Amino acid sequence: MYVCGKGKDEYLTGEATIPEKTNPKFRVWKTENHMVMSWLINSMNTNIGENFLLYGTTKEIWDAARETYSNSENTSEIFEIEATLHDLRQGDLSVTQYFNILSRHWQHLDMFEIHTWKCPEDTTLYRKIVE
Repeated sequence: MYVCGKGKDEYLTGEATIPEKTNPKFRVWKTENHMVMSWLINSMNTNIGENFLLYGTTKEIWDAARETYSNSENTSEIFEIEATLHDLRQGDLSVTQYFNILSRHWQHLDMFEIHTWKCPEDTTLYRKIVE
């Protein structure tokens, strides 16, 4: 969110291509690339961030971190979220607080779902799933 909010998400996606070193825009690219790299590394635990210090671009850090730490088939985490949802009770919480906690856990579960769309009918199926 922070990187997108600062309008620098093109460094994550690689859309901000590296200009030739002789191009006057190279200095701006280099400065902004290093700025976003520092945001990423500083947002990590020190022991993790140190593994990414030698990468040359924001995109390289982003891709390596995603490959290393993203696991869409993380069954233990899914199990933990589902167990939390199963055991969750409203208790002394207001309806709004209870709903917000439920929604947060549901959104977390949604991150693990992968839908591949191959045709327009898949859009219809997806809408049914979301309902």
